[in-house]
Amino acid sequence: MVKKGQVHVSETILVLFVVVIILMMGVTIYFKFSVEKSKTLAEELSEEQATIMLAKAVGLEELSCEGLGCMDTSKFLPFKRVLGEDFGRYKRMFGRKRIVVKELYPIEDSVKEVECDVVKYIQMEYPENCGSWVIYDYNPENEPAAKVSTIVSLYYPEFDEYRVGRLEIEHYGDIRR
Repeated sequence: MVKKGQVHVSETILVLFVVVIILMMGVTIYFKFSVEKSKTLAEELSEEQATIMLAKAVGLEELSCEGLGCMDTSKFLPFKRVLGEDFGRYKRMFGRKRIVVKELYPIEDSVKEVECDVVKYIQMEYPENCGSWVIYDYNPENEPAAKVSTIVSLYYPEFDEYRVGRLEIEHYGDIRR
């Protein structure tokens, strides 16, 4: 009789052990999929935020033409100076992103990736000597970026001329930072 009782207790403990192991595996798998789903959702929200930021950047008073729906290239370099003086405000507005404007047409391929700065701006060859402006760049952790972009009209008031450009926003990580 004592042996039968010990066998039943051993079987019960073994069954409980197997059930606990199965439950732990199920909970682990469930949380793994939940975390992956949360990461995917965060990436989608970050991309949506960057897309909204495209529209904001085109309409930003500091960069846009007055009422014409274009971006004024003469405002890009002064904006960088203002950005340096009041970085906290723009960091709250833009977050962890990199905003670049690139001229697409008409421009030679050799200068398409050359960044415009004050030195290039005062040369006689301007705007044919450079083709991109980094408007804002904040990526303290050097994370890989996802990119969204849109076509914009670039206005050169010095020459009263319009050209075709692309506004690119590279966004890093999730939207909470």
